[in-house]
Amino acid sequence: MTRLLLALSAILAIAYGAFGTSLYEGPPPYVIGTIFKASSIVILGVIALLARSRLLAAGLFFGALGDALLAWSSETFLYGAFAFLIGHLFYITLFLRSGLGIGAALKSPPRLLGALALIVACFVMTYLLVPRDNAMFTPLAVYTGVLTLMALCSFTLPATRWLVMAGAVLFFISDGFVAWNMFHNDPDPTLAYWRNFAGWMIYWAGQAGICIGALGLHKQSP
Repeated sequence: MTRLLLALSAILAIAYGAFGTSLYEGPPPYVIGTIFKASSIVILGVIALLARSRLLAAGLFFGALGDALLAWSSETFLYGAFAFLIGHLFYITLFLRSGLGIGAALKSPPRLLGALALIVACFVMTYLLVPRDNAMFTPLAVYTGVLTLMALCSFTLPATRWLVMAGAVLFFISDGFVAWNMFHNDPDPTLAYWRNFAGWMIYWAGQAGICIGALGLHKQSP
């Protein structure tokens, strides 16, 4: 069942990445685009729910809600970011409950270097991609900080949960694509299309990696 649902989620994600932009013509709200965009992550949430991982499912469902609010209209963008932030808090709770501990993670040179690289990337990405005179600079900077913390917390997990760590990093990278596409329009429609497609698929791969990699993780929680 998990494989079938994952395959369905992947098909919906690819289809949205390929054709989703055509659903945003005319005035908002974009009902069809909203449903289509959220569908692939909702299915990932169902996978987590069937595995009885409530924290994981909550993180994914809030991610789907964030997708829906981002798609609904430009006026609900910040509400979408807030929904994602709540989802990250569920991920953080799950990771810290099931991980090796922050102290043990910091003693591992690869994890420490990865954490430092993420922190540097967080500041650089925010500085380069989000205009400081934009009204959304502060709330998006706060959101990016929480996203970064989520990815950092994934580094406390056992090495066997590498897929979760990879998914968290991909999620982090996809956030850069969102800011890039939002504040830096590409005059070439073909390049803009592929940039949107790449950003969306990286995001889906990140959520899928977290979902599949964290299945059963709640059973390791004390």
